Amino acid sequence: MLTLLLNWIYMGMVIFITGYAGLKLICRMFGAARQYSFFHVMFIGIMLTTCYAQVFSLFTGVGAAANMVLILFCLGFAVVCRKDIRQMLSDWKTDMIAHDAIRGKKAGLFAAALIMVAAVFALAAAGPAKLIDTDWYHAQTIRWIEEYGSVKGIANLFPSLGFNSSQHYFDALFSMQFIFGQSLKGSGGFFALLLFLHGFFRLLKYKRPGSHIADAMAVAEIVYVIIITSFFTDPYTDTLPNCLTFFIFTEWIAMLEKEEKAVFPYALLCILAVFAAVVKTSAVLVALLVVYPAGRLIQKRAWKPIIGYLLTGIAVAVPFFLTNIRTSGYLVYLASAIDWFDVWWKSDIEIMKAAAGSMIHGVRGVWKPAEEVMNVGLRWVPDWFAGESASHKILYVAVGGILIYDVFMVIKDILTRRKLDWPMMLVRVVIFANLVYWLLTIPQVKYGWACLLAPLVIVPVFYLQREKGFWLKLTKISAVMAATVLLMYAAFYSYRTLGYVKTAIPSYLFIQADYERYEMPAVEKNGLTFYIRAEDGDQLCGYYVFPYIHDADILEYLVTGTRLRDGFGIR
Repeated sequence: MLTLLLNWIYMGMVIFITGYAGLKLICRMFGAARQYSFFHVMFIGIMLTTCYAQVFSLFTGVGAAANMVLILFCLGFAVVCRKDIRQMLSDWKTDMIAHDAIRGKKAGLFAAALIMVAAVFALAAAGPAKLIDTDWYHAQTIRWIEEYGSVKGIANLFPSLGFNSSQHYFDALFSMQFIFGQSLKGSGGFFALLLFLHGFFRLLKYKRPGSHIADAMAVAEIVYVIIITSFFTDPYTDTLPNCLTFFIFTEWIAMLEKEEKAVFPYALLCILAVFAAVVKTSAVLVALLVVYPAGRLIQKRAWKPIIGYLLTGIAVAVPFFLTNIRTSGYLVYLASAIDWFDVWWKSDIEIMKAAAGSMIHGVRGVWKPAEEVMNVGLRWVPDWFAGESASHKILYVAVGGILIYDVFMVIKDILTRRKLDWPMMLVRVVIFANLVYWLLTIPQVKYGWACLLAPLVIVPVFYLQREKGFWLKLTKISAVMAATVLLMYAAFYSYRTLGYVKTAIPSYLFIQADYERYEMPAVEKNGLTFYIRAEDGDQLCGYYVFPYIHDADILEYLVTGTRLRDGFGIR
């Protein structure tokens, strides 16, 4: 736990300074006044450090040298802008503790409580990995980035190495292997702690007028953080996009509720939405929110800001595209239709299609023949639903019921010629679009937590504030149903979290659990040594079996240089 907390402190300081520098530059570019909170700075800092690590990986490994360059930048910026930073921190402190419960003598107890919360998160993240993807390819990917950066054609060693998430570069940057002798994991705990604090500080001031839906979203943020504590121990690439999605929706709704007129705060969240998409393509449709600020700017014929925001979003996405091209030869791995580059290390298109099909088949119904679940229709849905856990079934039914109720109420408003709240409707449409995309691609709950939980709070609270009579009673029923589902998840996963913490206290109080160590047979190719799984063994390699290939037969077709950093092709 202690190693993680030390790493989180370092991570937080670097992210804060980088985020503040980035926002200062963005505000200057667009002539915007300072309109951001501590959490805006932190999430922008995560985005910028991730982009930095991706760019650095194009030249060499992302390790001690990458951290040294980043530290020198942060120290220089902190010295130059020390007065601004000091004043900003003072303002934020005043804003965050503007509550009777944490003033005066109670402030010390409040600070101690927050430290305890951070310790609980770190303890939950200190144990051994629990997700099969960690030992399958996440740990291996992070080690490649640590030691060699973005290597040409590593997807040819085995297809899973091509699943290029921007978060892997963040994890490699802050793994601290060169200090602790092991690659630290648990960045998901840091992201979740950040989201928890965002929701918590919003709820502290729930009595302020006109922010009820955003406050309800804060509750959903906290419930989500409780749910995913079991994955804090893994370099889990679904936590960050879900945290970003929650943050974007909550802040967006808060601005709508206070009738924010400036375009810049919405555009800033859209830039974060682009980042969420490159962390995990399952979040790509969150970027549809750009319709709102773009529409307002087009109405004003403000072409210069439009071009500026567009270029900023592209700048966030370009490092992701470049690393994709390096690792697989495609702009977006598994999107074989976008085939623009003729490079010697390009992944075989048929292998890519098989990998994509295997993922979809495994989620929709692995016990069924592939031809029965790989159609474009929805005949596979009953079997998929039957295979889900009871708690997930309850969640899906509740979300489906809430969405049907929302559609019904919108139709009622249209028929009665009631004025529609178009900005708020856009948020709900984007959530609905994300859920449809999630269902039609890979409907695993871990990919869609944000868009599954958000309707349970947004829809009931929206209608509770405006309906009367019979419709108000009906809305209250939907609100009770949604609250029951959220409470059920929070209660069950809180109990499980305490179990993880209790287990971690005696074993991992000081040092986080390391990756598992496996023994596997070695094979050689062109003077290079590779490790393979035993025949009929699990596809588990972890961090230390390096480099790993899942099938020795591939060596016959593998093209290599004399060094691992030279890359890999298939002839």
